[in-house]
Amino acid sequence: MSYHTQKSTGQRSFGLLFVVIFHIVLIYGLASGLAGDLSSKVSEVLQTKVVEEIKPDEVVEPPPPPPDTKIPPPDFVPPPSFDFVPDAPANSTAIQAVQHAVPKPVEPTTLTKAKPAGKGLSRPEYPSASIRLGEEGLVGLQLYISEDGRVTEAKVASSSGFERLDDAAVKHAQRSWKFVPCMQGDKPVACWLPLNFRWKIEDAKK
Repeated sequence: MSYHTQKSTGQRSFGLLFVVIFHIVLIYGLASGLAGDLSSKVSEVLQTKVVEEIKPDEVVEPPPPPPDTKIPPPDFVPPPSFDFVPDAPANSTAIQAVQHAVPKPVEPTTLTKAKPAGKGLSRPEYPSASIRLGEEGLVGLQLYISEDGRVTEAKVASSSGFERLDDAAVKHAQRSWKFVPCMQGDKPVACWLPLNFRWKIEDAKK
């Protein structure tokens, strides 16, 4: 091999090495620049995303109020007309005459009860059968006294327990008893009068 051939081979080897080194340096420089740019870009993207996520809550505005709808007034309806002639005022003289004609209220008068007339009431005859059997008791009577004081009706209100004694008292009252009638003011009036009579055997022996 000649010297010229060895020199050309060495030069090519050196040139190849230089190219490799240059590419390594170039690739390293590019890689270093891209890494810085990439990191800056990533940080910017992250900051942007965080800023976008931390947004304040949106304020929800209240709904607008309903429209003010006014109800139109009803159509005017004219009042009905009446054709009449008012009555003439009453005559004041006639009113006064009516007022004077009203009678005054009558004051109530006191009713006076009837009472036995003269020396009192006579005693009825004791039934002989009642004496023999020892019948006695209290009989309650209701007497209707007329305006002239006579007993026009008599009835038993409460029995003595013996019908003979009850009947004897009723008959004697209608036949013999006399009363001062009930009085309504100064006027005699008919009225009912309650009266009790007691039958005693000892009174029959007097």
